[in-house]
Amino acid sequence: MAANKRMSRVDAEVQKALANIISKFDDIDFATSLISVMKVETTSDFSFAKVFVSVLGEKEKKTRIVKKLNDNKKTIRYDLAHSLKMRNVPELMFVVDEVEEKAERILKLFEQIIKKHYIM
Repeated sequence: MAANKRMSRVDAEVQKALANIISKFDDIDFATSLISVMKVETTSDFSFAKVFVSVLGEKEKKTRIVKKLNDNKKTIRYDLAHSLKMRNVPELMFVVDEVEEKAERILKLFEQIIKKHYIM
Protein backbone atom coordinates (compact mmCIF):
# COMPACT_ATOMS: atom_id res chain seq x y z
CA MET A 1 0.00 0.00 0.00
CA ALA A 2 2.83 2.41 0.83
CA ALA A 3 4.39 1.76 -2.57
CA ASN A 4 1.13 2.68 -4.32
CA LYS A 5 0.91 5.93 -2.37
CA ARG A 6 4.49 6.73 -3.29
CA MET A 7 3.86 5.96 -6.97
CA SER A 8 0.76 8.14 -6.97
CA ARG A 9 2.68 10.97 -5.33
CA VAL A 10 5.54 10.67 -7.83
CA ASP A 11 3.07 10.54 -10.75
CA ALA A 12 1.39 13.72 -9.50
CA GLU A 13 4.70 15.56 -9.02
CA VAL A 14 5.96 14.52 -12.46
CA GLN A 15 2.63 15.58 -14.00
CA LYS A 16 2.77 19.01 -12.37
CA ALA A 17 6.43 19.58 -13.32
CA LEU A 18 5.86 18.44 -16.93
CA ALA A 19 2.87 20.75 -17.31
CA ASN A 20 5.07 23.63 -16.18
CA ILE A 21 7.94 22.64 -18.51
CA ILE A 22 5.65 22.18 -21.54
CA SER A 23 3.95 25.53 -20.93
CA LYS A 24 7.34 27.23 -21.31
CA PHE A 25 8.28 25.31 -24.46
CA ASP A 26 9.44 27.67 -27.21
CA ASP A 27 7.55 26.45 -30.29
CA ILE A 28 4.78 28.01 -32.37
CA ASP A 29 2.58 24.88 -32.15
CA PHE A 30 2.84 24.92 -28.37
CA ALA A 31 2.20 28.66 -28.13
CA THR A 32 -0.99 28.42 -30.22
CA SER A 33 -2.41 25.25 -28.63
CA LEU A 34 -4.06 24.30 -25.39
CA ILE A 35 -1.95 21.41 -24.11
CA SER A 36 -2.68 19.58 -20.86
CA VAL A 37 -0.80 16.78 -19.14
CA MET A 38 -3.74 14.60 -18.17
CA LYS A 39 -2.04 11.67 -16.46
CA VAL A 40 1.38 10.17 -15.81
CA GLU A 41 1.93 6.45 -15.24
CA THR A 42 5.35 5.46 -13.95
CA THR A 43 6.66 1.93 -13.73
CA SER A 44 7.20 0.48 -10.24
CA ASP A 45 10.96 1.06 -10.45
CA PHE A 46 10.41 4.65 -11.67
CA SER A 47 12.55 4.08 -14.76
CA PHE A 48 9.84 4.83 -17.34
CA ALA A 49 6.85 7.16 -17.41
CA LYS A 50 4.01 7.21 -19.91
CA VAL A 51 2.68 10.76 -20.20
CA PHE A 52 -0.88 11.23 -21.47
CA VAL A 53 -1.27 14.59 -23.19
CA SER A 54 -4.49 16.24 -24.30
CA VAL A 55 -4.31 18.76 -27.13
CA LEU A 56 -7.22 20.90 -28.22
CA GLY A 57 -7.52 20.76 -31.99
CA GLU A 58 -7.63 18.42 -34.94
CA LYS A 59 -5.99 14.99 -34.97
CA GLU A 60 -3.13 16.12 -37.22
CA LYS A 61 -2.15 18.85 -34.75
CA LYS A 62 -2.34 16.44 -31.80
CA THR A 63 -0.06 13.98 -33.57
CA ARG A 64 2.40 16.73 -34.54
CA ILE A 65 2.65 18.06 -30.98
CA VAL A 66 3.10 14.62 -29.42
CA LYS A 67 5.81 13.86 -32.01
CA LYS A 68 7.59 17.11 -31.08
CA LEU A 69 7.35 16.20 -27.40
CA ASN A 70 8.85 12.77 -28.07
CA ASP A 71 11.56 14.29 -30.27
CA ASN A 72 12.51 16.60 -27.39
CA LYS A 73 12.06 14.16 -24.52
CA LYS A 74 15.75 14.20 -23.56
CA THR A 75 15.65 17.96 -23.07
CA ILE A 76 12.34 17.71 -21.23
CA ARG A 77 13.75 14.95 -19.00
CA TYR A 78 16.79 17.13 -18.26
CA ASP A 79 14.49 20.00 -17.24
CA LEU A 80 12.40 17.58 -15.20
CA ALA A 81 15.51 16.39 -13.33
CA HIS A 82 16.27 19.97 -12.33
CA SER A 83 12.74 20.66 -11.10
CA LEU A 84 12.25 17.44 -9.08
CA LYS A 85 14.14 16.08 -6.12
CA MET A 86 14.43 12.50 -7.36
CA ARG A 87 17.45 10.24 -7.51
CA ASN A 88 16.40 8.82 -10.87
CA VAL A 89 14.17 10.66 -13.30
CA PRO A 90 12.08 8.34 -15.47
CA GLU A 91 12.52 8.07 -19.22
CA LEU A 92 9.51 9.71 -20.85
CA MET A 93 7.10 8.56 -23.53
CA PHE A 94 4.37 10.97 -24.62
CA VAL A 95 1.04 9.71 -26.00
CA VAL A 96 -2.23 11.38 -26.97
CA ASP A 97 -4.89 11.04 -24.29
CA GLU A 98 -8.01 9.89 -26.12
CA VAL A 99 -10.37 9.71 -23.14
CA GLU A 100 -12.32 12.81 -24.18
CA GLU A 101 -12.82 11.55 -27.74
CA LYS A 102 -14.02 8.17 -26.47
CA ALA A 103 -16.42 9.81 -24.04
CA GLU A 104 -17.79 12.01 -26.83
CA ARG A 105 -18.37 8.96 -29.07
CA ILE A 106 -20.19 7.14 -26.27
CA LEU A 107 -22.36 10.20 -25.61
CA LYS A 108 -23.28 10.38 -29.31
CA LEU A 109 -24.20 6.69 -29.30
CA PHE A 110 -26.47 7.23 -26.29
CA GLU A 111 -28.12 10.16 -28.05
CA GLN A 112 -28.74 8.01 -31.14
CA ILE A 113 -30.26 5.24 -29.02
CA ILE A 114 -32.53 7.70 -27.22
CA LYS A 115 -33.68 9.27 -30.50
CA LYS A 116 -34.30 5.88 -32.06
CA HIS A 117 -36.29 4.39 -29.18
CA TYR A 118 -38.11 7.33 -27.62
CA ILE A 119 -38.82 9.82 -30.38
CA MET A 120 -40.31 7.48 -32.96
